[in-house]
Amino acid sequence: MNQPPPGWGHPQPPRKNKAPLIIGIIGGVLVLGGVVTALAFYLNANTEGGSEKRSDQLPATCANISEAALAKARTTNPNGLGSSEQELSNGKRTICSWNQTKHTDGTGLRSTDVYISSGQEQAGNDFDRIVAQHMANAQGVPRQKPLNGLGDEAVAVLVETKSAFTEISIIVRKGDTVVEVDYAGWDAGIFTHSKPNVVEFEAAARGMAEEMVARL
Repeated sequence: MNQPPPGWGHPQPPRKNKAPLIIGIIGGVLVLGGVVTALAFYLNANTEGGSEKRSDQLPATCANISEAALAKARTTNPNGLGSSEQELSNGKRTICSWNQTKHTDGTGLRSTDVYISSGQEQAGNDFDRIVAQHMANAQGVPRQKPLNGLGDEAVAVLVETKSAFTEISIIVRKGDTVVEVDYAGWDAGIFTHSKPNVVEFEAAARGMAEEMVARL
């Protein structure tokens, strides 16, 4: 039996091409990285919104809006810092504010702010002024429509932006009182934010306006 020359040892088997294995590993890492990134986007978009439930005391008039209406709007958390009441020389100005309760009001973003100006001698002019201000909104494209069966006169102004953020304002005049409900937010999509369903969005805002006006 022939022996290999000194210093060469036994013949070595041919080396295998590792390129396919390396390419496969890299591809797997890239796929896994893509999955992780997609999962991160998904979890971020679908993170529960809002903050822990607060016990802030709002002005008494704010109680005109029921917990059921606030729940439908997904804004059950009272915001005392954003609420106030002020006696004016010609009436009273009340602000009621709510945002989301974590673990209760779902994902996405929602906020509700209600402004009540009572005892206004020029309530009609104030109503027109507020509507005009909302129609001049430069953040998006505002659309206006009248609302029947709500106060003496009522208008809804919807503003949809290039982003998912959407805002609707319901402005109502009842006698010498003007009520403005500003409702805003966006929904969580699969991997990013999405626009809310406009019909449901409007229904939630109108429900709060109807309750506030009915109890004035």
